[in-house]
Amino acid sequence: MGMDAYWEDYTSSEKSMFTKACRRLLKGTFVVRDKDEDSRKLYYFITKRPDLISLYFSYIGFEIVIDRENGVVMLKNCAQSGEDGKIQANRYALRKVDSIVLCCLWTLYIDRIRAGKLSKAVQISMTDLRLELEKYGLKDLVDKTTMSAILTIFSSYNLLDLEGKVGDPDCQIHLYPSLQFALNTDEMRRFVENADRRMRDLEEEVGQTVRMTGESGSKDFDGDRDEYRDGDGDEDSDDLEEGADEDGDE
Repeated sequence: MGMDAYWEDYTSSEKSMFTKACRRLLKGTFVVRDKDEDSRKLYYFITKRPDLISLYFSYIGFEIVIDRENGVVMLKNCAQSGEDGKIQANRYALRKVDSIVLCCLWTLYIDRIRAGKLSKAVQISMTDLRLELEKYGLKDLVDKTTMSAILTIFSSYNLLDLEGKVGDPDCQIHLYPSLQFALNTDEMRRFVENADRRMRDLEEEVGQTVRMTGESGSKDFDGDRDEYRDGDGDEDSDDLEEGADEDGDE
């Protein structure tokens, strides 16, 4: 069935919604059902009648992915399109620091969901994010200006919303389930492996200090890697990929 046949069956209001949905996906990659009322309407429009939108995007090398459980619609490159199976355009390259913050946000989101958070939208504070960065010895890597710029970028791709200004004590970050699809799994695996290696190295270092002095020393470490809060790591995060896709294949 061609575009014309689908289009003729659409009412004027449906044509307007189609145009709005396509533009929203092209601009922000994701439509998140629970973000706001406008996003909810677009989400249900796309999920109830996806054929025309899928056909339209297939002509320009994209496909839409619908995750009804999480309430997310994602625009991504078609696997069959372009050189080496990918279109090398419409891609946003993340810096290493951007990738690190994204990984920490992803971790915080998953932790909240696993802890029994019923809503798919998760709210965290800037303190939560800073503590997550500190856990991996990366707190000093991101200052207030850099953090504000990073979160603004992620907000433009419908991964989160920022309530307040970075640096304000009451600043809150609303994390959306689209975060689960924005991070390349290989990149996340490398981040976790690198962080785990850092913790093992630090644990071994502290153990050697204990054996040499017979004391616990001044470091705040009680045997649980997650409770190590000194943050003095001797590795950086160079194992993370810097590249990330605008379309969610980051």
